[in-house]
Amino acid sequence: MILWTLRHTRPHNPHGYCYGRTDYDVADSFVSEYPGVLAALAESRAGRLFSSPLLRCRRLAEKVSEHTALPIETREEIIELHFGNWEEKLLNSVPNEQMNAWKNDLRGYRFPGGESFQDLDRRVLRFLNTCMQYEEVIWVSHAGVIASLMHYCGVPETDFVEGKLTYATVARFEFTLSESGTPQGTFKIVHEGIPQLKLPV
Repeated sequence: MILWTLRHTRPHNPHGYCYGRTDYDVADSFVSEYPGVLAALAESRAGRLFSSPLLRCRRLAEKVSEHTALPIETREEIIELHFGNWEEKLLNSVPNEQMNAWKNDLRGYRFPGGESFQDLDRRVLRFLNTCMQYEEVIWVSHAGVIASLMHYCGVPETDFVEGKLTYATVARFEFTLSESGTPQGTFKIVHEGIPQLKLPV
């Protein structure tokens, strides 16, 4: 199965808040950011288009739908990580004990009132298994979801790619099922997007 993942473009977040489930719209620069994503899909022959329900993904999914004539199907499984009490806070205002606990366990730490990245892994894997019945699909999603797929493809958990992915990144994954029935795959970045603010890790 071929899976194209598209990260949303830059969100409208003028205060630089931490956001995951916070439903920001796209920034004014959207009009200059999405065409490169569409161009990167030139070789795609996808038959299904899935999107996170959050607005910043749906805006891009609408452009992809116009470009491919595929209807948009929203899926909760590929929504961004829930940062709980950290949502809409500046990271430098997060209590030191919470920030240090996260730095000591980047993917296993469960944000107060929210999820851990490993929680996200489990729901992403559930939907990935669902998609294995298709030949080629597109997901319009988030950094956490795309990074989760990269970890399934062998990127070590110690490499926190979640904080490195650029806005409007396009990646192409190829997945097969192992003998045990678990998805295994490879990926390549086919479009580098717009850098985001560096996380404090």
